[in-house]
Amino acid sequence: MATQYTFAQIPFEVMVGNKQTQYFGYIQKDLDSIGRWSAFSQSIFAINHKDSTLNSISVDGQLTYMLNNWLGVAAGGAFDGNRFTPTLGLSFTYINKKRDFVITAFPTVQLVKPIALDLFALINYSPQFNTKWGLFSQFILGTNLGLQKDYPNQKREVLNFFTRHNSSTQLLRIGLNYKQKFQFGVGADLAQFGMNEGTFENFGIFFRYQLE
Repeated sequence: MATQYTFAQIPFEVMVGNKQTQYFGYIQKDLDSIGRWSAFSQSIFAINHKDSTLNSISVDGQLTYMLNNWLGVAAGGAFDGNRFTPTLGLSFTYINKKRDFVITAFPTVQLVKPIALDLFALINYSPQFNTKWGLFSQFILGTNLGLQKDYPNQKREVLNFFTRHNSSTQLLRIGLNYKQKFQFGVGADLAQFGMNEGTFENFGIFFRYQLE
């Protein structure tokens, strides 16, 4: 695998919304000079403005061994404040030549019961207008779908393959990028729970600092 440079992103973000304030950061970094080993970790801490029992924390991490420039094998896990869930799966990565369009995706399987498929994807598009200013746009998607039957006759109701939809989240950000270090703009945090059991929407403004 011929990689001409190492890749790293380490941003930290605060979004103040109508329902919650969310602190979000992630590390995406090659661990060697040829990009064969890489690490990805994200942390989210949300503070609800009205009900502290709705505060949440999420920490996810994946260690990836790249098989080629875009496909790898990933192992890691997630902590939701109550328990740690180990995962094993694949890693997909795309970086264009300008390095202003990046796609990272991890389809993984949870290794504890009930077994489920967990899909995470991060899409970042940040073209420059000039040497100082540019566009910043980011879309983060997460979804968790049941694979294991809870009882013998349970139907596979999602795409005739998954037993149920557990949860999904979408984080959307769009704004301006200053010197590829500071980003700010508007954002939306969306979530869906269970089989049409509930939704959550949070809209606000975000401020982001790129450490690397």
